[in-house]
Amino acid sequence: MANLLEIKEVTKYYGSLRVFENISFAVRQKEIFGFLGLNGAGKTTLIKCIVKLLAPSAGAISYKEKPLTNNEIYRYFGYLPESFIPPREFSGREFLRILAVSLSVASVKADSLLEQVKLDPHKRIRNYSRGMIQRLGLATALLKDPECIILDEPTLGLDPVSQVAILSLLTDLNRQGKTILFSSHNLFHMEKICHRIGLLHEGRMKFVGTVEEINGAYRTRSLEEAFLKEVTAHA
Repeated sequence: MANLLEIKEVTKYYGSLRVFENISFAVRQKEIFGFLGLNGAGKTTLIKCIVKLLAPSAGAISYKEKPLTNNEIYRYFGYLPESFIPPREFSGREFLRILAVSLSVASVKADSLLEQVKLDPHKRIRNYSRGMIQRLGLATALLKDPECIILDEPTLGLDPVSQVAILSLLTDLNRQGKTILFSSHNLFHMEKICHRIGLLHEGRMKFVGTVEEINGAYRTRSLEEAFLKEVTAHA
């Protein structure tokens, strides 16, 4: 399967502080790719570099074998940040319709998306649970019918029922042909839905592959064992 995204030797420094260095991996078309790491591993910074909210200090990011541009991010990508905070005074429908107008998307798309993420279109956002807010965030990321969906910790802070709902949505979207890239430190989620996984630790991508390949490389029986073996190796 062809690569949709390629991250090539991407490095990010804030002054003299290194966040990560020489990160390289590819995301294939129509796959779910997850990268995991401890809190502070640089997952959010790496995602912001990919969606061009931050400029890397070095390296390159390409889309379909050409340099990724802002226009392509706008047209082909949907993004859900780690902290999605919608305005509380609107209903889900009102918020999505306003956003649709600003993005030159048909406002009727809002209703179908709210149905897809299983939200009451009339309920006020102020009355949403944390899981509902995340589902609304996913709906906003889907407004432009993107080819690639990028999510930063999409299940962070959610109860188990809401986590399952989000994972089910992501799986359904992938079946519809969407490419999904998301970050997490939840090993169970990674094992459950990802086709391939990248392990980010101490500023470097330590391994990229399937769960079976990672377990083979670390001589372990589970992703949890492999991850713990890596992060405790030099502790």
